[in-house]
Order: sequence, then C-alpha cells, then structure tokens
Amino acid sequence: MLTWCKYDNGFRRSSFLFILITILSFSTTTNALITKPSRSFHVFDHRLSNEIKSSSSLHISTEASVVLGDYAPAAESLFNNMKLPAAVVTAGMISLGFATSFPKLPKDTLERVYSKETRARCASLERLHIVVALISVTSELIVVLWSAVEVNQLTERAYEPTYSVWDLIQRDADLAWSAVNSHFVLGIIGFVVMLWLRAYVMLLAVQASRPLMVAASSGTTAALCLMISIVNRGVQSGGGQGVGYGKSIIDLVVHYISLLFQFATNLDNPGPLQVSAIGLETTSLCCMFYILLTESDMSKPQPVNEEDSCPLVDLDDEDFNMENLTVKEREKLETCLELQQEEKERQELIQKLTGGEEDDDEENREDSDSDNSVTTIIS
Repeated sequence: MLTWCKYDNGFRRSSFLFILITILSFSTTTNALITKPSRSFHVFDHRLSNEIKSSSSLHISTEASVVLGDYAPAAESLFNNMKLPAAVVTAGMISLGFATSFPKLPKDTLERVYSKETRARCASLERLHIVVALISVTSELIVVLWSAVEVNQLTERAYEPTYSVWDLIQRDADLAWSAVNSHFVLGIIGFVVMLWLRAYVMLLAVQASRPLMVAASSGTTAALCLMISIVNRGVQSGGGQGVGYGKSIIDLVVHYISLLFQFATNLDNPGPLQVSAIGLETTSLCCMFYILLTESDMSKPQPVNEEDSCPLVDLDDEDFNMENLTVKEREKLETCLELQQEEKERQELIQKLTGGEEDDDEENREDSDSDNSVTTIIS
C-alpha cells in the first residue's frame, strides 16, 4: 500500500509536470501564433505609412514645383546662351562677308571661255552676297546688343516672383526674347546663304562638273532645311504644356513683329525709333527684292553721271580761267588731268610695242627676202 502511494505520488508529480510543460508549450505556441500576425500587421502598417509619406512628399514636391520663385537668374542665363553664339557668328560673318573679297571668275583662255550670261550671273550673286552679309551681320549684332541690355535689366531690377522662367519671360521680357530668337535664326540662315553663294562661284571658277555642283547645292540646302526644322521644333515646344509662340519660325517672326509694332505705337510710352526701324527695314527688303527681280545683266549700258565723269575742258582756251573754279572742281580737274596723262602714256607704250613688233616683222621679211635672193643666185 505504501508502495502504491509512493507510486501514485510519483505519477501525480510526473502528470503535473507533463501538464505544466504542455500548458507552457501551448502558451508559447499560442503566443507565437498571435505574434506572427501582429508582426505582419506591423510590416504592412510600416509599408502603408511609407507609401503615405512618399505620396505626401510627392504632393509636397508637386506643390513646391509650382511655388512662386525668383527666376531672373535663369532668364539671365538664357539670354547669355544667345549672346555668346551670336557674337562668334558675327565675327565669322564679318570676316567672310567684308574682310575677304568675293570669288571671281578667271579670265577667258583658249581652254575655257565664260559666257556673258555666266559672268553677269556671278556679278549679280556678288551684289546679293553684299546685301545678305549686311542683313545677317546687323541681325546678329541686334542679338548681342539686346541680350546684353536684357541681362543688365534682369540683374539690376527686382522682379515679382513667378511659377517658372517661361512665365517671367512672357510677362517681363517677351519682346526681347522673341526678338533675340528671330534675329539669331535670320542671321544663321543668311550665313548659310553667304556660304552657298561663295561656294557656287568658286566651283564655277575651278570648272566643277554638274554633279559636283548639284552635290554642293543639295548638301547646303539639306543643312538649311534641318536648321529650320530644329527651330520649328523648338518654337512648337515653347515653354511646355502647349504654351509657346506657335508651330514654326514664321509664327515666331510674326509674334516678334506684332510685339514690336505694339510697343512702338504705345501711346503711353511711344517708340519713334522703333517705328523708324520698321519702316526702314520694310523699305530695304522691298528694294532688295525689286532689284533681284528686275535687275538685268551687266551688258546693259549704264547711264553716265556727268557729275562723276571728267569734264571736257580746253586748257588752251583764252576764256578758261582756273581761278574761277571752286576747290572741289579744281581737285576734280587735276585728277582728270592725271588720268588723261596716264592714259596717254599707256597708249604710247602700246603703240611703241606694236610698232616695234611691226618693225621686227619687216626686218624678218627683208632678211628672208635677201636669203631667198642669195639662194637663187647660188643656184
């Protein structure tokens, strides 16, 4: 009996321990099962909070992107970007258009004779080259000057905040920006035309073949078309979101001319010099196109201006008196006398040379006749 009691007590103790261990393990498992979802919930909650924070930061950054700010330095940088290339192009055009002479056709030889039409066409191209060079150089100079003045204005003045640099330009520098872009593009186009005119005459001078002429012309035209296309794309994009001057370079130039006329005719602050510039530029373009369309070749006799020609004066005339002439007429007469003396000396030299050749021909004939006579006598 005692043995069974001892056994029973031991069994009870072991059963109690087993139940206690089971309860502890069950509680641990339960805690683990409860803890895992809570951890996943915390992870999900953390991700959700991150997404909320990122969306809120994105919203804040979006709001910050449209916050009013000072964009004058950015606008100043844009004008400087136009000023430096315009100055470089101006230097090149001055060297090409005025510092170096236009190519000339060589003199006619037995191997190559140029027609009068070809020489007249080259002479017309030379005159066109001068006009195009003048318009292109002045256009680029306008870009340099206007950009420099606008940069000074952006630096010196205090502008109200805007949402972007495009808004600042549209509000306070629309005329200057459209003018700078228009004149820069016109100057570049004129520069390409100058290159083509010079290359055309140079190829004629070296007797280039027709395929080579076509290759040079088509290559230059292709570059010009690509330049205009690049400008059209830039004008079309504008400030983004469909805001710009139009869809092509024509829209840009029209916008610039309309703004210039609007500023020139403003009654509160009129611009008489701007009105004069518009009128003079219109006159220049009309005259240029009129000359290109109606000017004939150089074979047409040009009228002689009596004021520029030398007068016919008889110095042996008793009624002629040098004292009655003005200072300008006296200088002109002296110049005409010098030219007349040079022409007289030149004619005498030519006559002497031709006379010497005739004398040599006569001496050669006499020598040949004497040789023939001696041969006849000997025979």
